[in-house]
Amino acid sequence: MELELTRVDYTNVGLTGPCCLQLLPPSSGNNSSASSSSNSGYKQQQKVAVGDQDGVLQLFSMKKDELQIHFKTLPNEKISSVKLGGQTGSVADKIFTASENKVRGFNKKGKLFLAFETSLTETIRSMCISGNDLLVCGNHVYNHYRDCKEVGSYLCGDVIVDVAALCPNNSSRLITVLACSGRVLRILEHSRVRQTVELESVPTVLYVPKGLGDRVLCGFADGSVLLFHLNLLSADVKRETLIPDRDPASDSSDGTPSAVTCLATYDLSGDGKEELIVGRRDGTLQVFAMNSDDYQFEMECTQVYGENFHESISSVQGGCVGATNYTEIVVCTYSGRVFGLTTQCISKSLSDKGTRVDDAGTPAGTPSVDSSVKLQRIRAEIYELEQTIAKERERYQLSTQALSSGLSAIPMLPVNDTFILCKDDATFLLSLEIPTPIEHVLLQCDAPISLLDVEKNTAVVSFSECDKLSGNSLLASYRCQLNTNRIDLKFRTIEGQSGTLQVYITPNLQPKCCQLKRYPIKPLSLHMIVHNITDEGLARPMNVLTLRGPFSQAEVHNWMINSIPELPEKMYETGKVRYSFRHVFIGTLLVCEYGKGEAVFRSDNISTISILKDFITKEATKKRIKLEISTSLNESSIPSLIKLIEPKIVHYNKLTKDYQVAQALIDLDIRDDEEFNTLSEEYRALVRNHKTIENEYRKQPTILNRIYGILTDLYIDKFKFKGVNVKTKLPQLIELLDNYNYDELVRFYSVAKATDEEN
Repeated sequence: MELELTRVDYTNVGLTGPCCLQLLPPSSGNNSSASSSSNSGYKQQQKVAVGDQDGVLQLFSMKKDELQIHFKTLPNEKISSVKLGGQTGSVADKIFTASENKVRGFNKKGKLFLAFETSLTETIRSMCISGNDLLVCGNHVYNHYRDCKEVGSYLCGDVIVDVAALCPNNSSRLITVLACSGRVLRILEHSRVRQTVELESVPTVLYVPKGLGDRVLCGFADGSVLLFHLNLLSADVKRETLIPDRDPASDSSDGTPSAVTCLATYDLSGDGKEELIVGRRDGTLQVFAMNSDDYQFEMECTQVYGENFHESISSVQGGCVGATNYTEIVVCTYSGRVFGLTTQCISKSLSDKGTRVDDAGTPAGTPSVDSSVKLQRIRAEIYELEQTIAKERERYQLSTQALSSGLSAIPMLPVNDTFILCKDDATFLLSLEIPTPIEHVLLQCDAPISLLDVEKNTAVVSFSECDKLSGNSLLASYRCQLNTNRIDLKFRTIEGQSGTLQVYITPNLQPKCCQLKRYPIKPLSLHMIVHNITDEGLARPMNVLTLRGPFSQAEVHNWMINSIPELPEKMYETGKVRYSFRHVFIGTLLVCEYGKGEAVFRSDNISTISILKDFITKEATKKRIKLEISTSLNESSIPSLIKLIEPKIVHYNKLTKDYQVAQALIDLDIRDDEEFNTLSEEYRALVRNHKTIENEYRKQPTILNRIYGILTDLYIDKFKFKGVNVKTKLPQLIELLDNYNYDELVRFYSVAKATDEEN
């Protein structure tokens, strides 16, 4: 089944953030008529409440295809969240907004009935309302209010991304779910953590389907959507993947969807089963049909609609806005466009003369007087706007002349950006979006990084030569096409090479200006935090680095933050803390345990230990902290690491050779079956599958070099601890890797060890 939706634009507001749009429930009017209409599937038109970053909250509806604004507040502090609420058991038709550390409440007529200042010292980032309970979260603080009185709080080391409330069996019991950037869901009751659920990716949004008190949907930065079923009587949490992090049917080269920014469920098709609506950061909106209306497990989700609107989607809601009895999806984008995707079949349009035209293009009936008047009014408005724009452009050009006394003000340029480590291919994805078209983007980095192609980009990239003495390792510029508001940049880093990526974003505005954004490239940039290490992982042979000295726990935590990503900014635990990390490309582990005066690091990769030792030594030297450093290298960790990376070596060695041979066979220009049959079966298979081989090779053309680089760094770092320079033996190591044999490679390290001991 495919869902047919038609776009209808409603209005433009200021820049918006997540959870900025809500649909008010339809007015009941007569209770008996309302109940009968609901039973028959009748859909009443609803009002739309939307708040923007200019601090303006407005409520509007549609009447005879015209926008009706019911109220609009004056500009104020930036609105970070809009929610609906009401007394327990009543209709949730009150509008609540969060701005800075304040929560305001408005009724349907725009009257302010609540102005509540919370005790948060941080700006409210997310909010949830359940009856008389108000839940607000900053970056690290969660507060629970009941009837505007604080009843609990929680301090979180990770950044809190979103908050949701569960009311099991419609009881007075309240369960809070916090989505945290440290790849965990924290389940709270009475403001105390009763359970922590580890995740594979960073959560981005939470959504609780109506009528369910023990299930929550969660969207992730890797594009997946999971359903969590909380057993409120035990610590058991079931999870099911509704949308995977890789889409086999995707047109992109890697099949990886964009990060989820908003979720909603609504019965769009009218079959009694709700569809899952997913909005993504790259502007993609998807609708999935679910095979169950009670969210049971082993649920199959089938995509019934998908469209890309080329800018981040901040909010989606299902309801009825444009026309009575027609369901639709109301969408709000980052730049403030509010539009509907309606199930109404708008196949008839208006001709220039105001005559209705059917699908075949022939006039249908007599000209509509209302349509003619509407067309004339629209043409008059367009003409008036064109004249106003022309006058303002001329006046502005005159004011920017050298002899003019006028001043040119540089406009504010807010940037909606994300910086994500993609674990599938060990690359970083930087997404940039501004409310105006981008003219060009300049990149400068003092660390060696490799830019990769992104199929969705329409920009032209050019590189400049870098002078090593200047400290530049990358100078590149992206020149964007017209009306490009967002751009994705993908690049690959090298562990041990740290620096700062500086991005200069220039919009297509006058006067010319740019916005500078900085992103740190950390020494252990390809490590991600993990919460549970298997016994098999702990049983690996480990190399140990031990540091002792007059340093505090806060100082060593700061060193760790600057050397490895995904660590929480603040640390609220006392005593020794322990964090575990995994290399996203080769799968090696790093276990960090540190407290006041002592830090111990364990890893099955000698290079990881070497990078940490060099970085922390440099940082301690800056603060004149004397460190006592001891290392213990486990020789058996090298064969273990080679065995771990062996499947990649074998696969990509074969892929590279197959690609080279296939290209040579294609160059032979074999045209008939007789010539083709003279080839061996192996070569015939290469010719038949040359397109598949070529596509896979072009996805990762330098991946074999990355593997060789990791193994050569391992070889160099092993002997660096012993004060031996072995760079002259690297060509021999590369030759062994080209003709890979596990036993010979392990023997090479062992022979080198024996030679070193003899010397």
